Amino acid sequence: MLNKYGEVEENASLEFCNTYGIKSQTKYLVKPFDLKSLQELLIFLDKENIKYYILGKGSNVILPDNPFSGAIISLANLNKIEFNDHTLKVEAGALLSKVVSEAIEKNLQGLETLGTIPGTIGGALYGNASFYKDITIYDKVKEVMVIRNHELVTVPREDITVSHRHSSFKGSNDIIVASTFILADGDQEKMLEEVKKTKEKRLATQPYEYKNAGSVFKNPDAASAGKLIDEAHLKGLHVGDAYVSEKHANFIVNKGNATSQDIKELIKIIQEKIKAKYNIDLELEQQIIEWE
Repeated sequence: MLNKYGEVEENASLEFCNTYGIKSQTKYLVKPFDLKSLQELLIFLDKENIKYYILGKGSNVILPDNPFSGAIISLANLNKIEFNDHTLKVEAGALLSKVVSEAIEKNLQGLETLGTIPGTIGGALYGNASFYKDITIYDKVKEVMVIRNHELVTVPREDITVSHRHSSFKGSNDIIVASTFILADGDQEKMLEEVKKTKEKRLATQPYEYKNAGSVFKNPDAASAGKLIDEAHLKGLHVGDAYVSEKHANFIVNKGNATSQDIKELIKIIQEKIKAKYNIDLELEQQIIEWE
C-alpha cells in the first residue's frame, strides 16, 4: 500500500542513511515521489496509526541500535532547485553542496561558505547550519515551507527564531519541505576560491577519512569544545569502535562497527571528564534519536 506514495523498501538497513554508519533497521523505508505524495503519505500513516520519522542525510544524528517498527521517510526525491533572477526556491531533500554549486554557476552569492557542509537543505534549515559562526543559512532565507497538520504552510523568515546551530523548528511538529532564498550578484571566481579554501580547511582539520556526524558538542561561551577535550587529553579515547578523533577532538569517529550505544557512552564519558576538570557542561550539538 505504501508504494502508492513512493519508493518502498521493507526491513531496510539504515546503515547508509546516517553518516555514523550505525547499523539500525526500519520496517519500512519510504521515499515519497514528490511533495504531494509526501502529504498523502503522512495522512495515510496517521490514519493507520503507523509511526514515522523524517530523515534527511543523517549527518547530524545518532540513530538507535534497535530497529524501528514504523516508517522512515527519506526526502531524497524532493530535490528540485529553481532559480528566478535572484530568487532561489529549493526542496528540502536537495543536497546543500549541489544547491551551492548551481548558485555559483549562476553567479549568485550568499551560500558559498556552506558548500562543503554534508547534508540537505532541510537538515541545514532545521539545525541552522553554519561554517563560520557569523554566517548561517538563515542569512539569505526569505521563507520556509512546512507541512503542519497535513497542510502546506509558508513561514516567513521573521517568524523563525534562530541561534547557534538551532532553529525554532527544533521541537516543533513542522516538517520542512522547501525554502526560498534571496541571493545577490557575485563573482564566480571569488566564490569558487571561497569554496576551495573552505574545503581545504575542512579536510585539513576534520576527520573525513572516517564515518562521523560532524561536531559533537556546541562550543561553550568564550571557549572551544574541541580545545577543552584536547587539553583534557581525551583524543583517542574510545568505547568499542567509537573514538574521539585524533585530528579534531570535537569529532567522534566510527573506526569500524561502532554502535549507537558506543557513541552515547563515549559522549557521556567526555561530558563527565570536562565537567570534572573545568566545571563546564558540554551541550550536545548532535541529535540523539530514540524510537518511540
